[in-house]
Amino acid sequence: MSMHQMLIAGYANPLVLCDSADFDGVNDYMLRGGGLTGAADSKSGILSAWIRLDGLGPNIINATGNNFIFVLRAGDQKFGIGAENAAGTEILLLITNTVYGAAATWLHVLASWDLATASAHLYVNDVDDLAAGSTLTDDSIDYTLANWAIGATVAGTGLVDSALAELYFAPGQYLDFSLVSNRRKFISASGKPVSLGATGSLPTGTAPIIYQRVADGAAVATFATNLGTGGDFSITGTLTTGSTSPSD
Repeated sequence: MSMHQMLIAGYANPLVLCDSADFDGVNDYMLRGGGLTGAADSKSGILSAWIRLDGLGPNIINATGNNFIFVLRAGDQKFGIGAENAAGTEILLLITNTVYGAAATWLHVLASWDLATASAHLYVNDVDDLAAGSTLTDDSIDYTLANWAIGATVAGTGLVDSALAELYFAPGQYLDFSLVSNRRKFISASGKPVSLGATGSLPTGTAPIIYQRVADGAAVATFATNLGTGGDFSITGTLTTGSTSPSD
């Protein structure tokens, strides 16, 4: 079987070079300025992000009313993923076992959930880190929200002090990350980023709704260009190119 055939069959994704976008924790964040184009409520989702924690600002992905959040929790410094239904009830909550503090080390956070089957996975640097007691209520997550932010709340508070790379969010999609072959679609065996495809469609065959990246050598402002289907973001403040990237 050729390498091209192996990629199509999902056996492996090639390594990819990328740069990172540095959010300073003071005034740098990105807003969608509206809902995510094509978003639909569903019971499933996939999240993949590379993050270097320079400080402890909490909000990595946030939406109107905190309805969907990917955060470094201020209370215990654990990564948390949470979502609500249209009535504002929290129906998804995943938390890491491990406490994470500021460090020069890059972390890869990989999660998936399917509330219809009460299935969820949360890996950090290719290691299962999902704490016991997850909330997995069989209901639809409200993904059709009025505004979305990266690096802060939509009100511009709780700013993250971190460098971000290869940020991928796919509501309505699911992969079982207990299978090594599925994790290899996002992280190599050596702990490096792999190619997700030009629109992020390589892991599942369908483009995600959010895929933000800075290609190797590209202008850092391109991190606001959504290569997925949900529409571009606008930058508040001034992003700088990270001094390191996860592909270094």
